[in-house]
Amino acid sequence: MKLNFWIASKLLFSRKVLFGGSAPLSFLGLVLGVAALVASMAVMSGYVETLKMAMTDVTGDLQVVRRGRLVDDWNSFSQKIKESEPRVVSMMRFAYAEAVLARKGQVSGVLLQGIDAAAMGGVLNLEKRVKQGQLKLEADHIAVGAGLAKKYDLKIDDKIYLVVPLATPFETTAFRRQSKEFTVSAVVDFGKNDWNERLVLSNLSALQALTEIGDRYTGVFVKLENRDDAPQAGSRLLESLGPNFSVMTWYDVNRNVFEAVVIERAVIFFVVLLIVIVAAFNISSTLYVFIRQRYSDIAILKTLGLSQRQVRLIFMSQGVIVGLMGTIIGIVIGYDLCFAFMYLQDHYSLISGSVYRIDKIYTEVRFIDLAVIFLATQVICLIATYFPAYKGSQLQVVEGLKNG
Repeated sequence: MKLNFWIASKLLFSRKVLFGGSAPLSFLGLVLGVAALVASMAVMSGYVETLKMAMTDVTGDLQVVRRGRLVDDWNSFSQKIKESEPRVVSMMRFAYAEAVLARKGQVSGVLLQGIDAAAMGGVLNLEKRVKQGQLKLEADHIAVGAGLAKKYDLKIDDKIYLVVPLATPFETTAFRRQSKEFTVSAVVDFGKNDWNERLVLSNLSALQALTEIGDRYTGVFVKLENRDDAPQAGSRLLESLGPNFSVMTWYDVNRNVFEAVVIERAVIFFVVLLIVIVAAFNISSTLYVFIRQRYSDIAILKTLGLSQRQVRLIFMSQGVIVGLMGTIIGIVIGYDLCFAFMYLQDHYSLISGSVYRIDKIYTEVRFIDLAVIFLATQVICLIATYFPAYKGSQLQVVEGLKNG
C-alpha cells in the first residue's frame, strides 16, 4: 500500500499534471465546492442555533399559560409545576398587554410584557442582549426593542407614554383609556425582528397597576436543566395541568421555521454537492488524459511485475490524495468564509429581519456536518477515479510500449 501511494504521488505531482491541462482548474472546483458546503451548512446550523437562543433567552424553555383567564394563586401554581416536572430549575411570572406607545405625536401598537424582575436572572438571559443602558425594571422604568428604539429615536432616560384600553365596569363593549409615563432604561436586541419592533419590557407590578389586574398574571416562563428536554417536559406538564392550561416550548413558538430549515438544509446540501460532483468528474476526465499520456510508464510497471489490481490501486490512490487535499483545503477556506460572513454582517445589512425573522446569524460549524462532507467527497472522488483507473489497469504491455 505504501508503494502504491508513493508511485501515485510521484505520478500525480509531476510538472505535466500540476501545470498542464485542466487538472488545476478541476482541483480548484473541488476545493471551492467543499468550501461552499462547509460555509452553507455552518450558516444553516447557525440560523437554527441563533433562533433557538433567542427563544430561550427571551421566553425561557417553556411558557405555561392559563386559558381564558389570569392566574391568581402563585404558591399553589408554582408548587404544582415543580411536582409535575422535576427537571424544572426556576420559574418567573409574566403578564402581557396590548398597548399603544405615544411619543412626540407618533403612536404605534406594542406588546407590553411585565416580568418579575427579581426572578428574571434565573430564567431569562436578557443581560447579554442589552445594547444600551442597564436592564433595571423598577417602578416606571422599561426596556424597549432595538427596532422600536430606532423607529422613535429613543435614548436612555427618554420619556414615553403607554396607553392601554380597559373595559368599563358597567358596559363590556365600551372601553376607557388608561395611560402612564415610563422612562427608557435599556435598549435590547431580543433576537427576533418582530420582537425588536414591538416588544416593551416592564416590571410585573407596573403592568398590573396600569391594567388594573391586581396581583394576577398571564402565566410563567420556565427554565429547565436542559432546554432540549423542553418537548418531553412540556407534554408532561400539559398532561398534569389539564386542558385549562396551554404549554408552549421554544420549538412550538417557531415550529414552522424549524421544520422548514430541516428541509432547506437537505436541499442546500445536495445542490451544493453538485459542485463537488462536477469537479470530481472533471478530475476523472483529466485522469483519462493523464493515463493516455502514461501508457509507457504503465507498461514498465507491469513489466516490473505489478498486477492489474496494483496498477488500478495506484491510479485510485491518486483520487484519494486529490480528495483528501481538496477536502482539507476546502474546509479551511470554508472556515474563512464563515469568519468573512460574520464580519460582513457586523458592517453591512446582509440579512433582512422582516424576511428571515432575525437580522444576524452566528455561524456554527458542526462536527457531524464536516464528517458527512468529508465522507461524501471521498466517495465521489473514488467513484470518479475508478473508471479511468480500471481502463489503465487493462492496458497490455505491448500496446503500452508501442503507443508510449
